[in-house]
Amino acid sequence: MAHAPKADQSSRRQSEAGRFEALDGWRGICALLVVCFHAPVGGYVHASAFFQGAFLFVDFFFVLSGFVITHAFYDRLRSGRDARRFLLARLFRVYPLHLFMLALFVGYEAFLYLTRGSEAAFQEGASPVGLLHNLLMTHSLGVLDGLTWNYPSWSISAELVAYTLFALAMIGARRRLVPLAAMTVPVALAAILWFDGTIDTTFHLGWLRCLAGFSVGVLIRRVLWVDAPLQALPGDRAVWTAAEIAVVGLVIVFVHGFALSGLSLAAPLVFGFALYVFAHEGGWLSVGLKTRPIAFLGTVSYSIYMTHAFVISRAENVVTVLLGKTGWTIVSYAADGKRLMGASEAQSLAALGAIVAGTLVASALTFRFVEMPGIAAGRALLRGASSRRLVKRPV
Repeated sequence: MAHAPKADQSSRRQSEAGRFEALDGWRGICALLVVCFHAPVGGYVHASAFFQGAFLFVDFFFVLSGFVITHAFYDRLRSGRDARRFLLARLFRVYPLHLFMLALFVGYEAFLYLTRGSEAAFQEGASPVGLLHNLLMTHSLGVLDGLTWNYPSWSISAELVAYTLFALAMIGARRRLVPLAAMTVPVALAAILWFDGTIDTTFHLGWLRCLAGFSVGVLIRRVLWVDAPLQALPGDRAVWTAAEIAVVGLVIVFVHGFALSGLSLAAPLVFGFALYVFAHEGGWLSVGLKTRPIAFLGTVSYSIYMTHAFVISRAENVVTVLLGKTGWTIVSYAADGKRLMGASEAQSLAALGAIVAGTLVASALTFRFVEMPGIAAGRALLRGASSRRLVKRPV
């Protein structure tokens, strides 16, 4: 009788530990792909259907969030107090960096106001009304007419909606969690199809888009993911590797071919399938996703996602200054008139490399000096609240 493969042992350990390192690696790679999508560079990156559809990787974040939150907190949310602690912890996980990046954007607008006057600052996507909704984290609820300030942060607003509804479901309808999630997916996707036509909705129905993906993650964890005995886990390294390669191919084909069509609404299901396969960490691709460079990307993935818009904006400022001072031919223009960095393939790749490098440096710094202190502050606050309750409790 064959012994249980090492790949399955790794899968079992990850399930018990509540940590999925290969999925963390996926998260880092997806964050970089979103950077490529937003980077205004010419050449292949701009012309490629795959990179133009890379906005879909945000849906992987949503599915992953539903999966890992359910995995980590399903048995820990039993009361209103547990829900408050959960929501406070999640808020301290995402809000400090969100607030820090908002401060950087506001600082830049203030600089424009002081140097170029009121007509050059706090306009359109940097309006005071947009700032208020960003501070309140309501900018994915259809209250604005467009993306504002640190534009990727709409998804963080949507995530907080999903966290809140998940916590409420845990304390009020735990036994109905699976039916609720199963109902949410088609209803949310149907609403998005009706109002927006494709999955590419952000400031309008971004919260519904997040709920669809989050619910898929919940379903995978509660319905498909079984913490079976070690010997019951099937497959071996070669089989899992083949499955992982097939899944990567499926994702590439889907993003390349369907991102701009109504079929993009299948993104939560496609990424859910990918997540399920890689959560087992059974193949060699998973081994690669757990190597140190990819693990670093996973660690700072939230910072990558939240800092890259500011880095891109400042890179565009540099290009503008260079054009004005030197007259070099370093830009091109898209069919819609949008200015792109790079007049040649080499220049475009160099610009993208500079944006990615700048984002990685910024992310390492914000992870160390903003994210980690924010998480620590949240934990300290929760410990303090627990200590005060213990002191007040009668002996």
